[in-house]
Amino acid sequence: MNIKVIKGNLFTSHCQTLVNTVNCVGVMGAGIALEFRLRYPKMYSSYVELCKKNLLDVGQLWLYKSSRRWVLNFPTKKHWKNPSQVKFLELGLQKFVDTYRQKEITSIAFPLLGTQHGGIPQKKSLEIMKFYLGQCDLPIEIYIYDPGSTDDIFPDIKSRFLSLKDETIVEITGLKQPYINKVKEALLNDSISSISNLLSVKGIGITTVEKTLLVVKKN
Repeated sequence: MNIKVIKGNLFTSHCQTLVNTVNCVGVMGAGIALEFRLRYPKMYSSYVELCKKNLLDVGQLWLYKSSRRWVLNFPTKKHWKNPSQVKFLELGLQKFVDTYRQKEITSIAFPLLGTQHGGIPQKKSLEIMKFYLGQCDLPIEIYIYDPGSTDDIFPDIKSRFLSLKDETIVEITGLKQPYINKVKEALLNDSISSISNLLSVKGIGITTVEKTLLVVKKN
């Protein structure tokens, strides 16, 4: 079985494809889905349109191909307000088993499906995932999220943001001075080591992080 279980951050994986857990109503407002939204804004816009047209449901998988990485959007719940269900995981995993070769996926990294905001126990999710993914013939990583681990781009964000003059940050990001100060304060805190951590800081919202990311996108 070519499956590695890793405690860490999914975004550090070198796999060709990363899995994003989503709902079917066009909302990526929390957890790993929010991070994917911030990293892949064009994918997010397309996802919203798919959901508006009712073209995404549990048991269906939507593969987004960017120049950097492929993202497999995997519905683990119908509405973001509702919990995930084991049968939703099973339907999606069986679909993956049946279609990964057709989709030309050569290596893939999953988060634990349906656990963080879905309510499925980690042990149960991992058991189901191993059962289905064990049928596949490709390198697979399953990430158990470690909130203390860094991600792939946070060090660059920190280095870039703290090295720039405030006037330059305003020009690149459009952030107002109080938010620049708040972000700098957070970046100087050693306990903040990822985009996920940054999103959890009081006073730093989605829009602020979205703008902060521009310092590396412009680099």
